[in-house]
Amino acid sequence: MTDTLFLQSDVPDPFGVYAHKLARHPVHRDEGSRLWAVYSHAACKALLQSDAAHIPPQPAAMLETMNPHTALLAAKLARLANPPMHAAARQAAMRLVESMHAVDVAALLDSLLHGHAHDTLDWIDVVCKKLPALFILKSFGFTQRDIDALLPQVETLTKIMSPNKTARQIGEVNAVSEAVYRTVAHHLTRLPGLSAAMMEDRDLHAVNMIGLLIQSYDAGRGILSNALVQQIRFHPGGFGDDVAAYRRLVTETLRFDPPIHNTRRVLAADVEIGGVQMQKGDAVLLVLAAANRDPERFADPEKFDPERGNNMDHLSFGTGMHMCAAHRLSVALAADALAALYAHFPKVALLQERFAYEPLVNARLPTRMLIRLG
Repeated sequence: MTDTLFLQSDVPDPFGVYAHKLARHPVHRDEGSRLWAVYSHAACKALLQSDAAHIPPQPAAMLETMNPHTALLAAKLARLANPPMHAAARQAAMRLVESMHAVDVAALLDSLLHGHAHDTLDWIDVVCKKLPALFILKSFGFTQRDIDALLPQVETLTKIMSPNKTARQIGEVNAVSEAVYRTVAHHLTRLPGLSAAMMEDRDLHAVNMIGLLIQSYDAGRGILSNALVQQIRFHPGGFGDDVAAYRRLVTETLRFDPPIHNTRRVLAADVEIGGVQMQKGDAVLLVLAAANRDPERFADPEKFDPERGNNMDHLSFGTGMHMCAAHRLSVALAADALAALYAHFPKVALLQERFAYEPLVNARLPTRMLIRLG
């Protein structure tokens, strides 16, 4: 791999790489990878908001290996869809988010931590990999039987999001997609607020319900893990019952140490960005983690500061037509989880200073995070 595309597991400090690129080549053509790499906040935002910047399509050869339910995910997920399908898919995703019911996050966290009081535990394995998807399933009223069946499959389903899926990854998704689809579709048709919309396009709503689970897994676990690290380092005693303070900390974490570092687009038309002419068909890597520390947008960007006035200008949830439909929900969930944790364990301690990361290009996700509840 080049210094444009690298596995997060191989690079101790990607932010140093981004700062170097941002200062010297904010919009850079990497001939080795045959793509444009965009690092500045202004250029990333302009591309995210451009109608010409499309999600890379699924290769025909890849689609041929998918079973019908996996192919439905590839075709109708809002996160993977382009116009004209995207508008309907996003509307379905938004309708689903708006129909979610309130859930007691403290009770969910307590159920996951049950039996771990005073223990050393892996915060990621015990909480971060489970809480976001569990929250979503509970908010839609899934039975415990369905939750027990669906939760173990979410990690497998995330492989549909990989831009370069292997035959093995597609096979793994094929193995679970039909059962997951049928469980979700059956449940959603029984919800009064969604029944009419589901009758119009059952596939679209079931697929984007699954999409909420998929996107909750990596992004959700990353927000929960990174926010706890920043909480312990920035304000180790917690904020008491000040939920707004936890939300500010989570928002600044998304700017300073986001779980998703980059996303890809392919141009459907010629585009000029940052004074650079790009051509129709060009592939583009938008390095959102670099944009979030762009000194042209954020004063003193290397400082973690939850009180900065514009920390909500981060691009970790995207912007434009593919902005995360559940971005407010994600921040609220992480903040509520931190508040609940510190309400019971105000002396929670981090037992490691350095982390190993998953071998991913687009996401920087710690593999383990050992903590002591105290």
